Amino acid sequence: MKVRRLMIITVVSMVGFGTVYGQPGLGKSGSAFIVRPGFADERLSPEWRNAIESRMAPRQLDSVMALSRSLHPEELEWKSLIESKAARWGLMRDSLGIPFGNETLDDTLFVIVGYMGRDDGFTYRYEAVCLDLTALNREYGSATLPENHSRIDRLFAHEFTHLLHKDWARRKNLKLTSFRDSILWECLYEGIGMYRSLSSKCLPVNGAPPEISKTALEELCPLFVERLTAIESKAIFTEEEKTRLHNGLSRGPVNKKWGALPVGLWLALEAKGNDKNLVPWIDEGLESVIRLAKKYLTGANRKRFDAAFSGY
Repeated sequence: MKVRRLMIITVVSMVGFGTVYGQPGLGKSGSAFIVRPGFADERLSPEWRNAIESRMAPRQLDSVMALSRSLHPEELEWKSLIESKAARWGLMRDSLGIPFGNETLDDTLFVIVGYMGRDDGFTYRYEAVCLDLTALNREYGSATLPENHSRIDRLFAHEFTHLLHKDWARRKNLKLTSFRDSILWECLYEGIGMYRSLSSKCLPVNGAPPEISKTALEELCPLFVERLTAIESKAIFTEEEKTRLHNGLSRGPVNKKWGALPVGLWLALEAKGNDKNLVPWIDEGLESVIRLAKKYLTGANRKRFDAAFSGY
């Protein structure tokens, strides 16, 4: 096990379908996650601005940064819950990193907690998980609800997995050179994050998806096939076409995410409770999405997909 020195976490806003599949193992030692506020003196900090500026229109960002207010009681409850998880999260780093090989993130990382952002959770560069207190309360209600104690663990695991995957892409010198590449990358990147977000009710039982997951796949796989076959059909797309084809891939209600959810469920089937089984799927990069689809699509969806991706 690689010994860590210190990890700091900063908070923002996110989680959906679900506990971490096969709850990540807790190491005997690990990094400390120090939760640090993205605000001071009733104002959002410059650090928080840097974290959210790419996620908001400039006028909206300026408006949010101009606000002056104290945290609401509900936001303080979420902050306390996050702070109470810091030691546990530090022990999860090595197990969450298993699918990605020898990660090279800094020993000191951040969980930044802020408010008034758009998303419940996201990452910032290669150094921070961000959690938004306002969005967490809006999306999931009171932090004191029993289900939110495991939900915040899933959210952290999802977002820290994104940091690990970005680090993997940097080490592999991954280049996205086309719209097709960007869509396949997002399917895999958000799919492995979704895998970490799945609740136990959505996870495979005896190697088969439960009914709730079967229903989601039956609804989403036709759209998955439609979008990817369209993207494979040509190289040049208008901006309007790109927007339409990308819409819903990884944003919106969890059970409507046509790219992230199928890939996340397929990765859960591949893991079989052992994340080492995911290493080859991550290492194959973008083409893993195509291989997973060919393995798990059935019926008319499989025939249509095979026709479009006949060279794989």
